[in-house]
Amino acid sequence: MCNPTLAIAGAQAVLQFQVANAQQKAIRDQQIRQNEIAMRNREQAIVSKTRGLIQRTKGRLEKIGEAEKISRRKRATFKVNRENVTGNSYDFLLANYYDKEANYRNRILGNIASSKFQYLQDLKAVDLRYDSQSTYVSPVDRNMNFASSALSFGSTYYNYKAKQNRFQTNNERYGYGDFTGDTDILSDSGFQY
Repeated sequence: MCNPTLAIAGAQAVLQFQVANAQQKAIRDQQIRQNEIAMRNREQAIVSKTRGLIQRTKGRLEKIGEAEKISRRKRATFKVNRENVTGNSYDFLLANYYDKEANYRNRILGNIASSKFQYLQDLKAVDLRYDSQSTYVSPVDRNMNFASSALSFGSTYYNYKAKQNRFQTNNERYGYGDFTGDTDILSDSGFQY
């Protein structure tokens, strides 16, 4: 009959193994969930930044279109009223219209280029934020859990035997004599069938 101390130690080792596996699975599941949340945050940030860039660019391009319409209208009015201005003055004033239109367009296009550069920098920041929010997913290590449980049981068994020896209640001597008997009913390892 098995000693109750050893039976409890065995049950405790099995329970310790199962609890350790469950804890590692829970940690792994939490890490996977954290990575999913970080990825969703990254995707939402990218969509938001992209949408903002598109809206700003469309608005700026519409401003360029409106400015070109106004400039064409003013040039057309100036060309119709040409009889008041002649020679170099006419050419200078017409060049001034083109120059103002080009400066405004270049300023708007420069703002668009600046927004694009800032957008690319923001995407790098979004990726860095994702890297800081995501985590390594640790696997469940059943072998280490089993070894820990086995060592716990071994420690309990050793303490049990040490107490028996201390109180001189253990008179059994270990030997291999039990395994060298009748080999017809015993396997190579000594297990009886």
